[in-house]
Amino acid sequence: MFDIGFWELALMAVIGLIVLGPERLPVVARTLGTWVGRAKGYVRGLTTELEREINVDDLRSQVREAREQIESNTRSTADSVKNAVERPAPQPSETPSVMTEQPAADADSAGSGNDAPANPVADAARHDEDEQRP
Repeated sequence: MFDIGFWELALMAVIGLIVLGPERLPVVARTLGTWVGRAKGYVRGLTTELEREINVDDLRSQVREAREQIESNTRSTADSVKNAVERPAPQPSETPSVMTEQPAADADSAGSGNDAPANPVADAARHDEDEQRP
């Protein structure tokens, strides 16, 4: 800060000794040392606070960037979901129905008098069981 060498300090001490005298010089030196110490403490506290503020500003900018990124991702996701919901559902292609005609009655159901429609899955399972029997 100040470029004061040894000879400048010695000259100031001699002038102080002449002006203040040997009785008041130690008291003034002690008081001056206390003030310099307090000033250094205030400067140290100020620099620490400024460094914290700079770090807080950096954190705020990082949080702001993260928030903007999250908002843009959320908007794009919401837009894609909205487009998917608004898009008309594809029309089912004309596929032949699974069973258009009634299957021929089995021997088991012919004499039972059951008027319920035949179950093709159960009939196929029975047919497979019949083929596996010896």
